[in-house]
Amino acid sequence: MTKHAFGIITKVFFNKIVIEVPDTQLIQHNYLGDLYTLNGLNDFITIHKSGTNKYIYQIIGLYEQEKPLNEEEQSKFRQKAFFEAAPVGEISHDRFEYGLSTFPVIGDEAFLTNVNDINTMLLLSNNSMSIMLGKLSTQDIIPKISVDSILTNHMSILGNTGSGKSTTVRKFLNEVTKFKEDPIIDISKANFIIFDVHNEYSELTPELTTSKRLNDMSINLEELTIEDWTNLLQPSHAAQKPILLNALKLANHLDSNNNDVLWIKAFCALELFNNQSTDAVPKRAKIKGLLEGIDSEIIHECLNYYNAQFGSFNPPGFDETFRGEIKAYVKDKTGYEYEDAHSYLISCLEVTECKTKTIKDLKLAVDLVLLLEEAKGNSQIRTFCSTLMTRIDNLDATYSDNLFSEDFTRQAELEDMLSTNQTFTVFDCSFIDDEVLLFFTSYVLRKIFNKQLENKRETGSISKSYNLIFDEAHKYISERYEENIIDYSKMFRTVAKEGRKFGVFLTLSSQRPGELSKTVLSQCNNFILHRIRNNIDLDQMRKSIPYLNDGQLNRLSFLRTGVALIVGDSFAIPMEIKIDGEEFGEPSKTVLPSELWRKDEQNEALDTIEAEELVSGDKLF
Repeated sequence: MTKHAFGIITKVFFNKIVIEVPDTQLIQHNYLGDLYTLNGLNDFITIHKSGTNKYIYQIIGLYEQEKPLNEEEQSKFRQKAFFEAAPVGEISHDRFEYGLSTFPVIGDEAFLTNVNDINTMLLLSNNSMSIMLGKLSTQDIIPKISVDSILTNHMSILGNTGSGKSTTVRKFLNEVTKFKEDPIIDISKANFIIFDVHNEYSELTPELTTSKRLNDMSINLEELTIEDWTNLLQPSHAAQKPILLNALKLANHLDSNNNDVLWIKAFCALELFNNQSTDAVPKRAKIKGLLEGIDSEIIHECLNYYNAQFGSFNPPGFDETFRGEIKAYVKDKTGYEYEDAHSYLISCLEVTECKTKTIKDLKLAVDLVLLLEEAKGNSQIRTFCSTLMTRIDNLDATYSDNLFSEDFTRQAELEDMLSTNQTFTVFDCSFIDDEVLLFFTSYVLRKIFNKQLENKRETGSISKSYNLIFDEAHKYISERYEENIIDYSKMFRTVAKEGRKFGVFLTLSSQRPGELSKTVLSQCNNFILHRIRNNIDLDQMRKSIPYLNDGQLNRLSFLRTGVALIVGDSFAIPMEIKIDGEEFGEPSKTVLPSELWRKDEQNEALDTIEAEELVSGDKLF
């Protein structure tokens, strides 16, 4: 062994060793027919512990240093090379274990790791059902990744825009499709659900994919939970959320008690007349508007004598008639005295669920709840809830005819998608706002999780698993820092912590890990890391990913496009690999101005030249 050692250990630390290399020319050699070549950083080296036990390290630094030829002749120096290497693991009796329990000592010899030991580390011979993303960046070896391992853990695929993360996702999914040729595997049971933010996954294998745009489907609003509504409308915790909850209850109540709208408006009109101090003209206009549609000639006759200038009736006798008629109207519609009508309404809402059939029903209910608050003297409540009302108006204007329509056919389309009868179920979310995206992803995740939870309770086992891929995850699975703002990532955090037990797994694809929910990110067991240069993102990864050392973290800023560092429970060791997926990069490639700015005739001429060059076998550039 001494003949092929390339250096001697001179320093030993817990996180690295330093190897003195007397002659770098002798490192590369041929032994038993295998060629051992040093490529530099990231190469593996071996230190023999005993006959069958070995330490495996990875080179993280190379440098030279002048040393005297001998102690007597200080004037004569020669260059010596030194390698720094970080610990990877141990091989014992042809089995690899990540991490070191003991360490080499000064004077031990270092060797280049042979092919058999690298295969042992990467478990290349023990994965009958595995996928391959690419080859090691320093060696012509393609690691195999166990499907049983990588698809039973949460995973994050992170990297700046243009670093290759979308290509990696498509390469990963394409590897899964290769199992369709296996006669003993039913690939339709794979159950991948993909939330496609940029319409980049519509070209997956057609026979294995169901893909639809969200505006071609509809959600039954009566199925939404309080969490869904808070995700959708994002109310402030103090003022807006109580109004929203009461409005949802009132909308549900009015669905079966539609006539209550009129007496509630009449009640609010009289309360405004009796209690609210405001400008007389707007006050009269609001009261008159509330009483439109009331089937009482006396009330409408009284309004003719309502003096807008002074905010009272003229002659004065009509005010008592006005009050008495409204009180009689409320009692006739409810069976309760006017003074008890509000308490009656509250008792009805206490036993009513928070749900509504349409956005328009919710708009009406919110307005009535605000009127009741104003009638009690809370004149600022409408101002506090202005952003909530704006969001509801936006939903009504944007999604009432598509995502939130009452079309039963469109609702059936969504239910069919959620049955996941194909390998890949792709939701094209490219046209929706971030708030609606947060709501929809959380809604689908909750339905899948609850279905799995119910099945396990009924049968005691899991017969189906789901892998949900969240594109641009930082937009909706985010960390909330603002005060008085509700945390909308509750469903994601629940599945991140408990999903494994019920066969529900998350894959986050994001260019801004610093904005992701810390809880969700901390529950990911596998990471595919492309180039990341933002210091905030790097700091977040340092805190959230236990598998990274400082050298690997620093390396992320300099990775080439398409190269990734893969670390986690499903990977035997941290590996830097070149993703083999150039053909999958087309949907997300950068459009070049030099191509867009050409005149049409120049484009045609260029296409002709390219065609001729291809025929002749020459390349244009």
